[in-house]
Amino acid sequence: MGGKYSMFGRQKNNDAYVLIERDMAAPFISFKHSVVSYAMDKKHTNLKSLYVYRGYFREAKAIVNNGYLEITFQSSKHAEKWDSAEESVHDIAWLFRDFMRSWKPVNTDYSYMRVYQKN
Repeated sequence: MGGKYSMFGRQKNNDAYVLIERDMAAPFISFKHSVVSYAMDKKHTNLKSLYVYRGYFREAKAIVNNGYLEITFQSSKHAEKWDSAEESVHDIAWLFRDFMRSWKPVNTDYSYMRVYQKN
């Protein structure tokens, strides 16, 4: 098992998958920054969802739908990696503080999901 981590997105206009980042050194840190940027309409505005894969296995999916950001992980262990990851700055400054002002966590019965509602 194993494989390298990659991030993909799915385009809004034709559902095609596009590669966002290959050979991610810190996958959940990069994913968190991309998801926050995506939810705040700062990046990936042409995409309807984001994914992290390790080899051929999907470990996380994020989608904004009807005012909710839903992040589904392969397991609760992977969800905990999201919880502990610090957002990494790439080409946009830290957004997590602004994200938490605009999006509020919603309780869910599923330990492998994180859900936020837009204010």
